[in-house]
Amino acid sequence: MSLAVRADSLPTEPERAWRVGAEFALALADAAEDAAALLIGGLALKWPNDLVLRNEEGGVTTGFRKVGGALMEASDLGGPNATLIVGIGLNVRGDPSRLDAALAATATSLELASGRPVDREAIFDDLVARLEGRLAALRSGRFDVSSWRARQLLDGWEVELDLGAEGHLQGRVVGFDGSSGALILSVDGTERAISTGEVARVVRAATP
Repeated sequence: MSLAVRADSLPTEPERAWRVGAEFALALADAAEDAAALLIGGLALKWPNDLVLRNEEGGVTTGFRKVGGALMEASDLGGPNATLIVGIGLNVRGDPSRLDAALAATATSLELASGRPVDREAIFDDLVARLEGRLAALRSGRFDVSSWRARQLLDGWEVELDLGAEGHLQGRVVGFDGSSGALILSVDGTERAISTGEVARVVRAATP
């Protein structure tokens, strides 16, 4: 689904518009966990806004499978005619094992993960109800940084990022900037703030 956010509901600073997509992802994680009766924290965020199910062995996260995510498209941010649309995709009933073998290893659905039927309309209703409070908080200048950081999967992981025209960059994730939304990557001992990009490959998961 796609939801449009009115200009008067957006942060006044254009550089903080990313927080709208983050709040959508957090609300979606909460609603999906409740609907599928998953453990709190079982769904995580893979920077920037992918929703993934943790693979755990002995209480240690060893990998993940994608369940959904949120994408934003915006124009004229900071102006009176600003528009922002957030598109959300969520695998509820699909069974990736019936598709390509490579996809089955990297994706899952809520019903497959929980082993029970999941009501899509209940997720929608719960999501919208949660968004009302979260977007109201953004309008007043408040962002749930602690929940955003707590949901992040990649802290401490060594990853390879696809930076588009700038190529690829490999390093260890050492944090997430709650002001800019950037992923903080340590590359050969130097920290770099990455604002846009995609995790192309996980080199090594964090060890306890």
